[in-house]
Amino acid sequence: MKKIISNGVKKITADQVKKLRELTGASIMECREALENAGGDTEKAREYLRRKGKEKAQKKSGRETSEGIVAAYVHSNKKIGALVEIRCETDFVAKNSEFQELAYDIAMHVAAMSPKYVSLDEVSQKEKEEYENMAKEELAGEKKPAEIVEKIVAGKTTKFFSEQCLMSQKFIKNPDMTVEDLIKEKISKIGENIRVEKIVRFEI
Repeated sequence: MKKIISNGVKKITADQVKKLRELTGASIMECREALENAGGDTEKAREYLRRKGKEKAQKKSGRETSEGIVAAYVHSNKKIGALVEIRCETDFVAKNSEFQELAYDIAMHVAAMSPKYVSLDEVSQKEKEEYENMAKEELAGEKKPAEIVEKIVAGKTTKFFSEQCLMSQKFIKNPDMTVEDLIKEKISKIGENIRVEKIVRFEI
């Protein structure tokens, strides 16, 4: 007989909680709360946990990350590889297998997707202005109002550089989330601030 967890509105089974925990790594209580809020819908519960994880990550984002590791990935053809410096708060977490797996996955992502920057913050003003000028030239013959041109150029610029930023890219092992989503999920689960400090990619 399945154990039933009652939420006063709809009964959540222990199997539902177990399944969500396997999918997200969240605690039993967090999974139960998510399922209750989602009316028993697993996908909605996952989204609830993801939003909650982002909130937790935001609260920890200012905490110092003085520990960490350097992770490496080399593709099977031995012609593409990547190094990632990823930081956390304590040596205990740096030695944690889940943290190390995260670092390896990000190194693999860097090797596969070749991001140029870690985040949009690394894009220089000069690079942005050069792209904006090019985008304005492309729109010059369309005779659009200046304010519309500015909005289009701003959107194109953000999209162009976001596609080159690690944190904004769709995670190669799960395109339903970005690398930033992945890291925030791990921050929520591990309980420490995690930050990608530096990425380097090699290709022959």
